[in-house]
Order: sequence, then structure tokens, then C-alpha cells
Amino acid sequence: MNDVTLPGRSAAEGDAEARRCALDRLRAAQAAGLAISPLIGPTAAALGVAPRTLWRWLGEGLPGQGTSRAWQPTEADEDAYLRWKGNAAASWRERRAAGDAPGLRTFQAALVRRFQAGERAALVEGVEGRRRHQVYLRWEPEARNELWETDHKELDVPVLFPRAQRPRKPWSTLFVDGFSRAVMGWAIADRASTASVLAALGEAVRVDPRRGPFGGLPAAIRPDGGLEFAAGAIEQACAVLAVRLAPVPPYSPHLKGKVERLHGTIVTALLAELPHFSGGPRDAAGGLRGGSLPVLSFAELVARIDAWVLAYNLERPHEGLDGGTPLERWREDATPLRTVGADQLRWTLLEEKARRVRKSGIRFHGIDFVAPELNGLVGESVAVRHRPHDDTSIEVFREGSHLCTALPQGALGPDERAAVLERRREDAARQARLARRATRRARERFAPATSAGPAETVTVVTATAAAGEKAGRDGDGLRRAARADLLGLPSGRAR
Repeated sequence: MNDVTLPGRSAAEGDAEARRCALDRLRAAQAAGLAISPLIGPTAAALGVAPRTLWRWLGEGLPGQGTSRAWQPTEADEDAYLRWKGNAAASWRERRAAGDAPGLRTFQAALVRRFQAGERAALVEGVEGRRRHQVYLRWEPEARNELWETDHKELDVPVLFPRAQRPRKPWSTLFVDGFSRAVMGWAIADRASTASVLAALGEAVRVDPRRGPFGGLPAAIRPDGGLEFAAGAIEQACAVLAVRLAPVPPYSPHLKGKVERLHGTIVTALLAELPHFSGGPRDAAGGLRGGSLPVLSFAELVARIDAWVLAYNLERPHEGLDGGTPLERWREDATPLRTVGADQLRWTLLEEKARRVRKSGIRFHGIDFVAPELNGLVGESVAVRHRPHDDTSIEVFREGSHLCTALPQGALGPDERAAVLERRREDAARQARLARRATRRARERFAPATSAGPAETVTVVTATAAAGEKAGRDGDGLRRAARADLLGLPSGRAR
């Protein structure tokens, strides 16, 4: 006779623990000599089964627990399952051909009972399948800047870089504060490199009021194990800044889950709506829908990411912060910030090729940058460093030393313009002083040597200089006196 279950809930959906507990209590009452018939109806209703099903369970046990009804796989069955990498149907066919297997559904159900879900997924997908069924402990820093997580990722949107013929996918580097979830610093570049990592780190450390109160030195930085190209740079940076380096083991994304989650949020909340997003829907030929839209330029992508990061830090509610924003969480903590001066962070700026100083300044990113210190250096080659995605200023280095901070010509205020003009006047006055000094030195001559001894200098007064002196003698008299000095004769005899 078929089992009858109560409407709305099947026996398979019942709570297995509740069933085992109910059966144990009923058997204990029966062993104590109590009548259990009055208890069958209410217990069966509570378990969501028919009374006759409960009577059968009392006699035969729960489904799959009785030795007479549940088929158990042998070691050979398990070996076949492992050999076929979790393919139950293929392992069943092998065992069926050997004559040692029941029906396919019975074989599959037995393997499900024998192996855990994580074990079955690991056989099919490897470590990714196993991780999907693991339980992870959650760790939260207790203060801001206690721990930063960093990672790099290739973005799924091609962009057109300056002076490039074909679009390419850029790389992003992020530094995330584990306490507040704030994006401390970021950099976008055409490839993953040490320069972009150091630039993002420099931006993360600086306290810039334009992007909020975030900044300062962290107690520790947790880089990704895949940052081999920048491992030495990060290690050196942490040593210089007195920051503890705590890298995660390779292939352990769960140990830096906050920055991994942030990269996923960037994909779903920002990149997915951009043109040519590689994860978007495709047509029957495999091409992206909307492929005729214009490709974003690198500058346009940077502007969008900059606006998104600002909104993320200041306005976007975060599920991990109970609906609060990173800014609110940051302000909840009063841990003092360890700040670093801008002059000590110049080495983290992006380094570009050498630039030549022109009369209009230094041409960089299509902008003429000027500074008072550039006066007199027109034609010389200097090195330029700059903050990523920021054309408000550049740092100029000459012969390995910092020379000045140059500003765009169009952004100069009255004070900056006055400083440039004043430096130009000072340089002109100095050059005039040097010219006068050279003129004075030109008047000095060595006396002709007629015997052994040190060389002596005499002052040869030219006609031009003599004309300017009002000593009561004419130019001819001065010339005669000079000739007399050279001959070693008294002035009267020289006449």
C-alpha cells in the first residue's frame, strides 16, 4: 500500500531530526508499558505524515536506515565513482556491466548518502567546488587602518588608451580598509605593474579633503598572492613606511574576501552598464549586443570610476556595515591617523618618460605646466612624476633630486603668476651681477715674468673704463701709466 502524506507537505520535506526524536520517544514509551495508540495521530500530524506511515516507521525504521531496504555501495562502487570523477551514470554503467549494480536511481541515491556535497563537488569541479560547500569564519578589524587588503584585476571593459589604435582591457589596483570597507586608494593602468601598485598605495596613504577624511598609514597590508610582479615593491614600501606586510597564501581568495567582494561589486554596479562589457549578453554569432556603440576612452573610464568610488565611500549603504556607509563607519572610530608628508611620498608617484623644458613650461598630458624653478632651464631634460588620474600638478625631478611642483598654466592664481615673474626678475638680476663680475675679472692680467717667483697680477685699465673714471686724468695719461707699470718704470720716465 502506498504511503499517504498530509496535504501541503511531503514526508521527504520533514525534519529528519524531529522524526528520529519522535520515534525514539514512542519506542521508549512502548518499552515502559504505556499505550502509544493515542499518541500516533498527534505525532504523525506534527511530523506531516499519515498515521500508517508512522506505524511503519516504528516497525521498519526511517527510509534509508533499514538494512533490508537501503542498498549500500561497495568499495568497488566507490572506486568507480572516484575514477569517473563524480560521474554517477558512467560509474554505474561500469558496475552494471560487471553485474554488481542495482538500478541507476538506487545507485545514485546510495552515492549521495555515502559522499558529502562538498566531496561530490570536488570530484567534478576540483577545489572551487569544495570551497563552495565550506564554512568560513568571519573576521573583522577592530579599528580603522588596522588592516588593508589589496588586489589587482583586469577589468571587463575595453577602452581606447591615448595614442592607441586598438582598445584594450585596463587593470585596476585597489586598497580597501577592512574596518570601514572604504576604498583607500586605486589606480587604473594599461597593464599590471609595480608603478600602478605604488601609485595606488600613495593615494591611499594621503589625506585628501576632496575625497573625504580617509587616509593615513595602516598597521598591516594584506596583498594578494598573485602580486608577484609587485612583491618586492610592496615589501620595500612597507619597510619604508613601517607597515607590517601580511600576504595571503596563493589561491586563498577567502582570506581577502573584502577586496574580492569589492571587485565583484564594481563589475555588477559599474562595468555591467558600460559599452562592450565582455560579460554582457551575446547574439547567436557570439557577438556582444550593442557592439556598435563607441568604445570608451581611458579618460572617460577613469572619470566614471572616480565618481563611483566617491559615491561608494560617502553615500552607498553597505550590507556588511548593517546598512551604513564607509564614511559613517570610518567616523565611528577615533583611532588617530598616522600621516605622512607629501614630500615623503613622492617616490610612490607614477614615473613618466623624461620631458624637455620649453618656453611655455613642461608639456605633459597636453597641458603646459610651469613653476618658478623652471626658469633658466629651457632646453634641459627633466623627469616628471604625477599622481594617477590627476592633472592638477606634477612633480619635477632634476638629476635625481626633487626640483619643484609644477602647476598648469591655466590654473595659476595671482600669487603663482607673481612668483614666476619674481623668479624671472631675480634670475635676470643674478645674471647681470655675473656679467659685471666677469667684466671685472677681465681687467685682471698676469704681469710678464722676468725672473723666478710667483706670478703677480696687474690691473689693465681699458680706455672704456678710464673714460668712466673722473680722477682728473685723461685717457692718454692712464694708458701711459699702464705702460709704465708694465715696463717697471716710474710714471714720469714713461712719458
